[in-house]
Amino acid sequence: MNITPTENEIKYIREELNQFNNERVGEDGHTPLNIVEYDTNGNIIGGILGGTYWGWMYVDILWVHENHRYKGIGSKLLREAEKEAVRRGCHHVHLDTMSWQAPEFYQKHGYEVIGILPDIPNGNQKYLLMKALR
Repeated sequence: MNITPTENEIKYIREELNQFNNERVGEDGHTPLNIVEYDTNGNIIGGILGGTYWGWMYVDILWVHENHRYKGIGSKLLREAEKEAVRRGCHHVHLDTMSWQAPEFYQKHGYEVIGILPDIPNGNQKYLLMKALR
């Protein structure tokens, strides 16, 4: 057993799992979905990073600079990403967020909590959320 595999070994394992999945349900069609927001000076003030696959969108990161929060930028980024996901044929979106981050923000936008992982880290929680897009 090796607890520090090489990049080639990691790549091999990923490729083998992808082949297994593709044989059973077809290719996932993964396509990145990333949007960046700028201020009037061209500085990055927010962004959403994720992708689409198997008819689902996922949000990996949604971030807005501290000086620009509570101005609707996060909502704008989320709406634009959801619109693009629908254009790509997605029917749902999923994400996770931490208790000190933004579970209420997502719930305000129609996301439903489908799971909670306790004590990650101690005294906090990780929320798993999803939303139907159509």
